[in-house]
Amino acid sequence: MTASIQNTERNNTLRILNKIAEGIGCSISDISFRIYLKEHNIILSPDDFNLVPDLNDESVKFEGSWRDINIIWDFKKSKGGYTVSLKAYSDNQLNCTAFDSLIVRYKPETGNIMDWRVLQYSDRYVTNPIGFPTVKEALEIDTPCNMLTGTFRNNKEKGLFLGTVLPQDNRHLYKMQMLESGQLQFTCTTRFITTVCTDNSLSSEITWISACKNVKESFDAYADFVPFLPDDPKPVRGWNSWDYYYFSVSLDALIENMEAIRKDDILSKNIQYIVIDDGWQHMYGEWEPNYKFPGGLERAVKEIKVRGFIPGIWLAPLFIDTASYAGLRMPELMVKNEYGDPLIYDGNYILDPTSPAGKKFLKGIYTKLYEMGFRYFKVDHVRCLLNVDRFYEKHKGPYEVLRDLFALIRECVTEESYILGCSLPLECGPGLSDAGRTGIDIHNQWNHLEWALECYTFKYWANKRVWVNDIDFLIVRGKDTSLEEETNVLNPNENNPNAPRWRRGEVFDKYEAQTWTNIVMFTRGNVFLSDRINMLNEEGKKLIRKGIQSTETTAEPLDMCCGYHPSLWLQRLNSGYRLTVINWQDEKAVYSFDFEEYRLTAPDKVVNDWTGEEIGIQNGRLNIELNSHESIVFIWDKF
Repeated sequence: MTASIQNTERNNTLRILNKIAEGIGCSISDISFRIYLKEHNIILSPDDFNLVPDLNDESVKFEGSWRDINIIWDFKKSKGGYTVSLKAYSDNQLNCTAFDSLIVRYKPETGNIMDWRVLQYSDRYVTNPIGFPTVKEALEIDTPCNMLTGTFRNNKEKGLFLGTVLPQDNRHLYKMQMLESGQLQFTCTTRFITTVCTDNSLSSEITWISACKNVKESFDAYADFVPFLPDDPKPVRGWNSWDYYYFSVSLDALIENMEAIRKDDILSKNIQYIVIDDGWQHMYGEWEPNYKFPGGLERAVKEIKVRGFIPGIWLAPLFIDTASYAGLRMPELMVKNEYGDPLIYDGNYILDPTSPAGKKFLKGIYTKLYEMGFRYFKVDHVRCLLNVDRFYEKHKGPYEVLRDLFALIRECVTEESYILGCSLPLECGPGLSDAGRTGIDIHNQWNHLEWALECYTFKYWANKRVWVNDIDFLIVRGKDTSLEEETNVLNPNENNPNAPRWRRGEVFDKYEAQTWTNIVMFTRGNVFLSDRINMLNEEGKKLIRKGIQSTETTAEPLDMCCGYHPSLWLQRLNSGYRLTVINWQDEKAVYSFDFEEYRLTAPDKVVNDWTGEEIGIQNGRLNIELNSHESIVFIWDKF
């Protein structure tokens, strides 16, 4: 009799899960989960829990138990899909290393699935490829995604989208596999660090899943989980020392560039902040100025203020050089490994911002800099905490620790200061920093331009929801825009035929420099120059004078999943439209923009935003030819 009841309950659960699959969208099947226990490497699935469903109009909650472990598997209807989460609790320590909170199979009926495009995003973008590869390419890449993933045939047809509802506390990854059946299997995994997994109550992060929208509609729905920030925060503008000077920044360099900005009518009206980036300090963990700043930071602040600018400064507050005083004499500051020794990341120790000593150290640094007069703080290299497996405060996941870190910094520098989270994961959620870097560093090579946009494309929607987006510096120096033959500091891999992606390739030509300018402009985010102003020729200065000025709204990519990079970016202005078209190819290409295809009324003509040239529209299409890596911007009025 008991077996018969269990079979009836199991069949009822399967029937309801199939109904949920239909609600997610066509081609979804085999919904499941897994729980991973440390003890004897036990893996639990729905069949182990004798699940009992609790239904209402908008949600389904499955409850069950295995030994002393109870679970709640929660599905809620939302935005044309479902949010899904898994919770386990017990009177004893759980010792769960991970939850696969949602496992689904997907096999659409249209087209060859291997040719579909994948939303391939990873916060490890320095080493893991990101963008819109084909399913075949993504399977060969074989790296997990985080924050979001999915697959679409093109920009028009319905596909599958999965995204993490922000904010999150723990690592949450998405893995795609091809099964022998020809189905794609997507697995959503929340991983718990060593000191968290022993809690007696653990919850997965929340995944939103939908298979009833096209890719743009999916991004729009996902973005709506995060409301717009109050008071419509405005982007800020400035100059930063990093991209031209790297570690060679000096007080003399600051003064030279400030004087160049002051002499330029347009730049002087738009530049607010002067930011001293990496290279001012003695070493990581010893945040005192070096010999290149005679008179110390107090003099630097004075020189910036007297010229009418606001002082800003960069820190990597969690990095401690192993040869610094703190690295040699203050072990109480540091994150420890499983043996109790300091954890090393990227050649440095990591400060534990949850330890009493770590908090005191951070407060001392930021309070001192604030009292000196700095009002812009670039907080860098904080993503290292995602590699930490144990904190002093044992029950906090890495994203929760990051939120606490930025709350501490805000307390020190007050609301009067502007904070840029550089490498701050978007998954931490809104309200932590005024602005956030969207991805990899820009350098004046086409390869870095592509890389920066690959990162940005997955975060364009976050502008003014999580923070003000900061795609990185507006830099334009290159072959056709610089007075210098050598535009960069030494590149140790410049002649290496197998160089890594970092700083690989030739410097910008005029088309590439203008394309980057157009990209920075359509983000409607912060704009910070980082060239040596006096060493730009008139063509270069023309670009930064245009790029430093604000556009009205953030551009949306129209052709995601039609190739590896979107080529069409549309800004919907109050009085009209602004369209940026980018040629990603290494040769000339012809583009034909069909207004009706994108639900736009075709005007009689459009205007080149750079030249003022009018171009007629024929049969509802805009036809243009672009040189390799060239872009063009058109504007037209609404009817």
